[in-house]
Amino acid sequence: LFLTKNTPRAWIMSLGPDEFLARANGSHESTQQWEFSQMFGEDDETSQDESTDNWISSLSFDSTGAYLAVGYNCGQVVVLYQEDEHTYQLCCEFKSHNSEFDCLTSTEIEEKINAIEWYPFSGKNPQLMTCNDKTIKLFRVAMPNSDHDSGFPNARPRRVFQGGHAFNINSLAFNSDGETFISTDDLTINLWNVEIASEAFNIVNIKPDNMETLQEVITRSDFHPTSCNLFVYATSKGIMRMGDLRDSSLCDRPCKEFSDPAGAMGGFFEELVATISDCKFSPNGHFLLSRDYLSMKVWDLRKVNEPVQRIKFHEHLIPKLCDLYESDNIFDKFGCCWSGNSLQVMSGSYNGDFYICDAFQPGNITQLTLKANDSTWGQFDTSNKALHLDWHPKQDIISVGAKDCGYIYVRKDNVEDES
Repeated sequence: LFLTKNTPRAWIMSLGPDEFLARANGSHESTQQWEFSQMFGEDDETSQDESTDNWISSLSFDSTGAYLAVGYNCGQVVVLYQEDEHTYQLCCEFKSHNSEFDCLTSTEIEEKINAIEWYPFSGKNPQLMTCNDKTIKLFRVAMPNSDHDSGFPNARPRRVFQGGHAFNINSLAFNSDGETFISTDDLTINLWNVEIASEAFNIVNIKPDNMETLQEVITRSDFHPTSCNLFVYATSKGIMRMGDLRDSSLCDRPCKEFSDPAGAMGGFFEELVATISDCKFSPNGHFLLSRDYLSMKVWDLRKVNEPVQRIKFHEHLIPKLCDLYESDNIFDKFGCCWSGNSLQVMSGSYNGDFYICDAFQPGNITQLTLKANDSTWGQFDTSNKALHLDWHPKQDIISVGAKDCGYIYVRKDNVEDES
């Protein structure tokens, strides 16, 4: 019995890593067909405002897929809810962060939403966490109740976590225990209790005694989906390190270190293209996904020296690396994500393109272009970047953010099967 899109996800999640790999490697699905479902936000082509304030900076489905949260550079957050099988409607919107001035460093703290994470065990009133460069906030989305006069959902702040980071926060991740979460900046990772905003425990600190000797920074982190003691963080050297909270309260020495020296391209741009911009545990907890500038890599947690698969879809950019370096586009941070059944992965690119790939079948890559950018086919447009994306945890529905618009696509054969 091989794994397909119709295999029950609960059964897939119950498989051990060896059995899962054996069945996944035997799966041979035809090229995926995806259908545009809807667009939300303001179409950049019709907007007269050249500012990037209204551009999407993060987006995330909740653990049920019923809600989709979208964060913007202006500090605004929009929450959508799943009205039917394939469409989302506005639930509520609110201002999460405002710009501030840090008097100690004489720098402005932008209101841009760097990360959004949903609390994994929300009830009727789901909770989500947002952050800008320095401050983390937890909100409860209050749904209409017959006991209240108001018939409209709204977001209410529950808790503010601040003062824990000297450097800019780049990611958040909830623990599977439902009690704690981690926040990550360039040099440190802090562990917080959801109910306690006054203190955090530093679990990773790579800051050298002399900052002039700094050789790498932390770019992203993630908690294991089921093992509350395991977390992983990625660095600018293309390395992922796994920490185990059972070993030590300070996890500066990782229990595992994932690196791919055989995949290095060498040359002047080696370290820039090797920088990992995103990393995610698979939903079944057996694998890791990393995204660098030129590729995605799928890792078996038991094999640290070589990925299970290298998914290369940016090879055509190698001749353009000099131009991309001069325009600073080589520093773009593309996200990545898993499908809910741990069989496919997805990431974005330029020209409004994004790629849906089989995680374990080499060469099975589906390239799609965002609907509003079909007219740019054949051109190379670095301004239109599909940086932010996520996959519905229970259905083949994906959301992609580029500029100030969000797009939702549905797997076409799913639509045909249901109709």
